[in-house]
Amino acid sequence: MLFIDDNYNIGAEIYSIFSSIFKSVTLAQDTESALAHYKKNTTDIIISDIEMPGTDGLTLIENIRLTDSFIPIIFLTAHTQSHYLMRAANLQIDGYVTKPLNFKKLQVALDRAVTRLEGRISSIAITEQIEYHPLFKTLKVDNQEISLGNKEQLLLDLLILKNHKLISKQEIQEAVWADNLMSESALKNLLGELRRKLKYNVIENKPARGWILNIQSND
Repeated sequence: MLFIDDNYNIGAEIYSIFSSIFKSVTLAQDTESALAHYKKNTTDIIISDIEMPGTDGLTLIENIRLTDSFIPIIFLTAHTQSHYLMRAANLQIDGYVTKPLNFKKLQVALDRAVTRLEGRISSIAITEQIEYHPLFKTLKVDNQEISLGNKEQLLLDLLILKNHKLISKQEIQEAVWADNLMSESALKNLLGELRRKLKYNVIENKPARGWILNIQSND
């Protein structure tokens, strides 16, 4: 779990509670370090405060939701203003729990988070030959497990998230390269390598517009 709270005393107290529930808990005291941790490490659930120095918690989650609609997110905050609630409602969150901590409400939110995680336990059949597991980031092609690099995982996650929808160079820049510069050659090489590993021609190129992944229907 990634827990984000800028108040050291409150954060440390709640951190100790979460540590008795979760196998691993990382405490971040600002959104910048939280985002850096999220990008470099596997995270199953995020619990975040809202008002913090620099970028606020809502903006952080809005950025994460651009590329990850799967991860469970709970806000734990003292703020109940309507504009916060309205922004949070658009982020597919699993709970908005107010401080001081209400354990009953937290339990309800955690139950929702577990339900979302259970939905990630199942793998995704891109085609009959290609299977991807969004939680464990494992790819199987013709029943053989294929190793993916970090950028390949991020790109495939984005393609799956936007299934049947066009993704642009700008979206790939933001999701895969973040604040680093994405060159034309780097993008071309990444797409070529991912296509090679997927083996079957499932990534469709729309010249001068972007790319589309069409996941097969189960109907």
